[in-house]
Amino acid sequence: MFVLRAVFLLTLLFLLALGGAYLATRDRKYLRIAGKTIQVVTVLAIGFALFYLFERVLLFA
Repeated sequence: MFVLRAVFLLTLLFLLALGGAYLATRDRKYLRIAGKTIQVVTVLAIGFALFYLFERVLLFA
């Protein structure tokens, strides 16, 4: 759980830095990188949630 929180905190800081870079340069590549980052973190969160769910189901049974 600690690792997941750390990943989300680092992701948030990374996205804030990308937002600042976009505002400073108006280069859309930073928005594309931010979009891909959000996609990867979403897949990671769904994978972790499924792992946690299956773990709880198997331990309960």
